Amino acid sequence: MSIDFKSLVLKYKDQFIKDTQELLRINSELTTFDPNRVGAPFGEGNKKALDFMLDLAKRDGFVTENVDGYAGHIEFGTSKEYIASIGHLDVVPAGTGWTYPPYAAEIHDNKIYARGSEDDKGPTMAVYYAMKILKELGVELNTRIKLILGLDEESGWRCMNHYFKKYPQVPKAGFIPDADFPLIYAEKGITTTIIRGSFDNSEIIKLEGGLKSNMVPESATAHVKPDLVKKQAFIDYLAKHNLKGSAKIEHDLLVLTVLGKSAHGSLPHDGVNAIHLLFNGLKAIGFNTELVQFVDKYLANDVLGNKLGIAYKDAEMGDLTVNWGVLNTTNNQFEIILNLRYPNGVDYKKDVFEVISKLLPKNYVLSVEHHQKLLYKDPNSELIQTLMGIYKKHTGDSSKPISIGGGTFARATDNVVAFGPHFSNKPTFIHQKDEFIDIDDLITATIIYTESLYQLAK
Repeated sequence: MSIDFKSLVLKYKDQFIKDTQELLRINSELTTFDPNRVGAPFGEGNKKALDFMLDLAKRDGFVTENVDGYAGHIEFGTSKEYIASIGHLDVVPAGTGWTYPPYAAEIHDNKIYARGSEDDKGPTMAVYYAMKILKELGVELNTRIKLILGLDEESGWRCMNHYFKKYPQVPKAGFIPDADFPLIYAEKGITTTIIRGSFDNSEIIKLEGGLKSNMVPESATAHVKPDLVKKQAFIDYLAKHNLKGSAKIEHDLLVLTVLGKSAHGSLPHDGVNAIHLLFNGLKAIGFNTELVQFVDKYLANDVLGNKLGIAYKDAEMGDLTVNWGVLNTTNNQFEIILNLRYPNGVDYKKDVFEVISKLLPKNYVLSVEHHQKLLYKDPNSELIQTLMGIYKKHTGDSSKPISIGGGTFARATDNVVAFGPHFSNKPTFIHQKDEFIDIDDLITATIIYTESLYQLAK
């Protein structure tokens, strides 16, 4: 059977874009997790996003299930085996400084601007429409197709842990629409590595910066004892380094703020880390506390772990990276949250955790609270070769599959790989202000996904 997948997808374009915009208008930032909040453990916004997708699927005649508010699925077909795609409906915080409102899903210059447009609501909707097109076309498929919807990808994967406990069956094959084309065959190990301890808060009273560990922080603030000399010195520091920020007396404290540039935590060199800049400023204006010295010696201005003694570069997977994503203090206790990603060849416990532990003062403690081991798939496997052939057919691109520092739901189960939607020659603003997805690129991804599901399931 010969199918013109491009023409098919284009017939659905207007409705597809409309539904995508509606989904993007739902604010699904995860604010709190509460397993006792029945039906909405990840909050009302995430519940609303899941309900929207399941209602859409019911409208179109799919079989659906809401899995205790942790996740959901949409499927058609009756075979025991299934082809899987896994998307996520949660998003990282929007942050500030957007050109267009982050939850308006406005279209400008053929781009949909919204938090989640590329990561990962737009691509998830693309897979949904690929399923819808195949279902309404009435093609005969041998294998059931299932779209699994997660609500906690950006935070802790509790959604997938819960889902696969209830539905442990491994898919026959599948893909995750939450990365890059042409295809991802390897992903770095990812950890949330945390340094906690006490600090002298007699002069530096409070410190805060960042929103999530897997985002480069765009702002950081220190509340310190009022000192007009230090206030002017910080203003001079900002001016000297052409930085945006402020120094103001508020509530009998001097509040020092510096702005950076957000980026995805897997690419810390693409952003400008405001926490690093803040500590540079604290040092420049004369603060010499133990915490300032520790940060200057081991963390500041370093995203490769050179200062910590953990730097490593793999020829295939690239550099180990360290993103200092969040800084918090309460009274005289601090918390430094690092999003640390390592390539093949690194033993996290021996080469990273134990090395950092030996550097810490006695009043500091190191812990790891989230660890996804690295993923590696054979690039010559039948699944990868099939998907790569479809990608090349619709793009003319003969690029090879690639390795990334990001982490996708391809680790959540076996027999799946990350596959698009981002085209490598295009800019991306995921985890940054002004996130967008180009409509033509989204349509191309949908064409690729439609044929991919067809070829895997027929």
